[in-house]
Amino acid sequence: MAILTLMFGRDVVGTYEISKDKMILGRADDCDVVIDNLAVSRHHAIIEKKESEFTVNDLDSNNGTFINGQRIGGPTPLNFGDEIGIGKHIVIFDTHSSKGKIAAALASSGEARPDMDTSGRGTMFVEPEKMEKIQKKVTTARKAHLRVKEGTQTTPLIPIEKSDIVFGKAPDCDIKVKGLLAARRHAILTRLENGYQITNLAVLSPTRVNGARIESALLCDSDEVRMGRTTFVFHSEQ
Repeated sequence: MAILTLMFGRDVVGTYEISKDKMILGRADDCDVVIDNLAVSRHHAIIEKKESEFTVNDLDSNNGTFINGQRIGGPTPLNFGDEIGIGKHIVIFDTHSSKGKIAAALASSGEARPDMDTSGRGTMFVEPEKMEKIQKKVTTARKAHLRVKEGTQTTPLIPIEKSDIVFGKAPDCDIKVKGLLAARRHAILTRLENGYQITNLAVLSPTRVNGARIESALLCDSDEVRMGRTTFVFHSEQ
């Protein structure tokens, strides 16, 4: 059976089995999936099942409906693993067998919590260009990325968009590393079939993962990687 997992950032808000042919998503209390936020219309989108096929369509909402970051203009087929963007929320369309894995794998990212507004208030209109940027940011945040650790401050995320990313002080490095002892080419992050691996390239200055000196290590979500005097926090793809 197909399920929907409602998410805000990396937090699971709720899971819903698709138990009938039509499922309404929106802010109103009579929706099958209630998304309690003013950027969401009262009846925002509909998921329909016809035999074994599923489609999603926008219900003339103020701010639009997105699939994997792209705004839709009519009934759009759904594939398992697709992410439906509504406001700042994501609804993952997946199989029932993935339900526990999704909930267990996703942990809070420390982002702001959604506004919990009453369904009787009007929908907040967001300019289309801004909504597209919001959807891009939400989608990017769910992909593997890095953040520079600077005390308690939240720094902009660094998307991991290449199979190999080189860290160092050299001008042609993908990500610059600060510090007197940082090497010109300090380390390389490689995407593997089972995750991401960090490999030390420096001779004199170490690369450390969670404080331990490494030559090579497979990274886990929230691991801290230190090179020179720069510490990166790794977030795995969710």
